[in-house]
Amino acid sequence: MSKNTHLEHLEDSILLDGRKGAADAFKFLDLLGKTFMGTSNNGFKITTKWDGAPAIFCGMYPGTNQFFVGTKSVFNKDAKVNFTEEDIERNHGHAPGLVEKLKAALKYFPALGIKGVAQGDLLFTDDKKKEQIDGKQCITFQPNTITYCISEDNEMYDKANAAKIGVVFHTTYTGNTPDQLSASFGYDISKLKTNKNVLVLSAETDTLGKDTLLTAQEVAKLKRMKTASASLINIAGDFLDKVAEQIEANDQLTVGPRLKIFFNTYVRQGRRINSAANFVRDFERYFEEEGMKAAAKVKTPKAKATKHMKTYAGLDFIQENRTALLKTVALYTTLQGAKHLFIRKLEKGEKFGTYLRSEDGYKITAPEGYVAISEGTNAVKLVDRLSFSVANFNVSKNWVAGDSK
Repeated sequence: MSKNTHLEHLEDSILLDGRKGAADAFKFLDLLGKTFMGTSNNGFKITTKWDGAPAIFCGMYPGTNQFFVGTKSVFNKDAKVNFTEEDIERNHGHAPGLVEKLKAALKYFPALGIKGVAQGDLLFTDDKKKEQIDGKQCITFQPNTITYCISEDNEMYDKANAAKIGVVFHTTYTGNTPDQLSASFGYDISKLKTNKNVLVLSAETDTLGKDTLLTAQEVAKLKRMKTASASLINIAGDFLDKVAEQIEANDQLTVGPRLKIFFNTYVRQGRRINSAANFVRDFERYFEEEGMKAAAKVKTPKAKATKHMKTYAGLDFIQENRTALLKTVALYTTLQGAKHLFIRKLEKGEKFGTYLRSEDGYKITAPEGYVAISEGTNAVKLVDRLSFSVANFNVSKNWVAGDSK
């Protein structure tokens, strides 16, 4: 079974795939630009990234005539595939909350008439509530970090109120055997049967309204970003290709993997990169510290010497490519800026309320993000990582995670 795993943040493309990643990133930005200028493209679509949990896989298991449900563990070497409640108890009994959610899925999802295999995220089972938020009666559910609100003036309110389980499907799998299954992004829920017990939501965004289309000023801004980025890629291209090679090799004492980790530390801390020079200076210090820590953990003089040599080689690489590294940081932040422009546009079209729960009540927040999909097989995440990551680490949660064992 081919797992839906290749879903990266737009700006990380330059680290993971070098020059090609940069080209791919700008291809997606061009497609987004055309979409937000009102030019349709049948091979391109945008879906909302729902903050659901756990991830669920279901449908008719290939090679059988049996309906199944499962978590990501359906991809394990010793796959945990559940055809019965007894299977669920045996495979997931260590996680009682998960067991109850999977049993609900097994009970209600067969009525949808799913053809093939679908992947989605559970939104609620028996944990939805009726609450007043911002003066409106709502059906609320908090599968993970974000609390979703379907207000009583929404056409989906009655369906949500009646449903025993809610799900959003986002990936389609096709193939005649488990080994032959391959994933494509997107799922057409119009092909499913309607059932009052199941609220099925589409991940695809609705038609863009006039207020979400790009203005002339925004089009000009994107063109300036693209022109500036082309110059940055010309300078940083060789360096980016080397970084991608190092990330692929996954040697933690080389610059590539550590650079990706260091970018992510800014995300986890909710920090913006305001100065490429300061970022490079701090990264150089971080790289040296991590190398010294690695050397301190080994015991033999030979092993310590090897760690030290790799650390010094990495520091030399940083020095030799300092200008390219500065341009890489500039390119990274430029891609983030372009991405955020489209995220803000998409947020205007959301029809469900999204909130963060705190001791003081609910605070309005944006959705987790979006996924841009080209030709069903290529996709990137469009997420305001600073806003969502801080919430993800700090918001009180009551969700049940899927297991991976």
